[in-house]
Amino acid sequence: MTDELQYRGHRLVVVEQPGGGSLVEITSLSGGQTIRTMTYQSREEAIALAKRNIDKHPGG
Repeated sequence: MTDELQYRGHRLVVVEQPGGGSLVEITSLSGGQTIRTMTYQSREEAIALAKRNIDKHPGG
């Protein structure tokens, strides 16, 4: 299952892993490289950490 949301000019795609846990693919809406987070136990934790990453590196 995947979910997509937008946050501060970025598209976040939440990907649930077959063995459990979730990761988030982060892509700037203006284009550029897609970055994946590590896999986290909870979906909410993965999203929160992806948002924190965007807040620290807004131009990325």
